[in-house]
Formats: sequence, C-alpha cells, structure tokens
Amino acid sequence: MGFSRRLFVGGLPAVVLGRTAALEEGRPVGPSAVGTDLDAAGANVAGAGQAAHERFMMSAIEQARRNPAYPFGAVIVRTFTGEVLARGVNSSAEHPVLHGEVVAMTDYVRRHGNRGWSETTLYTTGEPCPICASAAVWAGVRRVVWGSSIEEIERTGIGQIGLPLREVVSRARAFYTPDLLLGGVLRGRTNRLFREAQRLRLCS
Repeated sequence: MGFSRRLFVGGLPAVVLGRTAALEEGRPVGPSAVGTDLDAAGANVAGAGQAAHERFMMSAIEQARRNPAYPFGAVIVRTFTGEVLARGVNSSAEHPVLHGEVVAMTDYVRRHGNRGWSETTLYTTGEPCPICASAAVWAGVRRVVWGSSIEEIERTGIGQIGLPLREVVSRARAFYTPDLLLGGVLRGRTNRLFREAQRLRLCS
C-alpha cells in the first residue's frame, strides 16, 4: 500500500487518496476520505464513517464490561464486510500479557488461523500499549481504532508505558504501513468506563 493511501488520524497530517488533510482526533472519516461509506447492511468498514466506527466501539465496550475494574475490551472486524471475527477483554490477572487486544487476537487465531490480518480492523476501548501495538504491527493489522488515549487512561490510576501507538508504528515503518490509525472514538463513553473502574478499584 503506497503512502498516498495511508491515513493517520489524531492531529497528524494525512495523505488520503493523494489529498493532504489535517484530521482532528476522533473526527468522522467519511466516504470522501477513504472510499465508499458503510452501506445499510454494515458491509464496508474500509469506507466507514463515524457511525460505523462507533457501532464497533460499542461492541468493544460490551467486552470491556466483562472486567469492570480493568475495562480494556477489543473486537476484531473483517474490514470489507463488517463481520465481528473475534473478541477479547483484559485477563491480565491470569497472565500478565493477556491484554484485551492480545486476548482478541488469540481468539481470532483460534477461530480463523494465523492469516488474513491485513483484512481486519481492531477496535479497542483504550489506546494500545506497546505490547498490543507491537502485536498488531507484527500481525499486520492495517487498521486500529481506539477510544481513550494513554494519557486519559493514566489519569484514572492505571499505570501506562508512555509510548503512543503512533510512535511504535513509526519505528516499524520499514515493513509496516497502516491504512488507518483513529483515536478518540466514543472517548466520552470509554473515559467514563475507566473512571467508573477507578472508583470500583478504590472501593474494593
């Protein structure tokens, strides 16, 4: 995929289908930016607007509610059909690397094998940490969409390694070219989820 098809969203300059744009974090991405919009059946995530991204983020939030103290939920969607292929929630109490995204990726491999990653979009309630960002890079997941930023999560008392997803991606540019990095989707809901989790942890 050439640079003219890359889309970086979150205050970074973007080149979209050969046109330069400065996109705000969480701003809707419509058909004029990345192709055809999502149809009535929910079938083309590649050209999805904000409503479609929010629908899949709600699915990630549903997963997150399974771990109310550490609500990192994730779903993996087939980009060109909108089919939800895998789900996961933070299970680090069982194993330290079982973050929501890693659990979803493990679920994906169990169901579909270790293939087809470039045709998927990862939705996650929190910006992927370096572990999860690296896993997405190594797998070749081309599209990552998240809700709360690392900084927002850290403000709710959950320690974070201060290495943004985009920094991890930039260090892998020799072999990895994402199609979409989009943060801030339903951030109001995901931020509230993490604040509720903080209150729960403080009361326990």
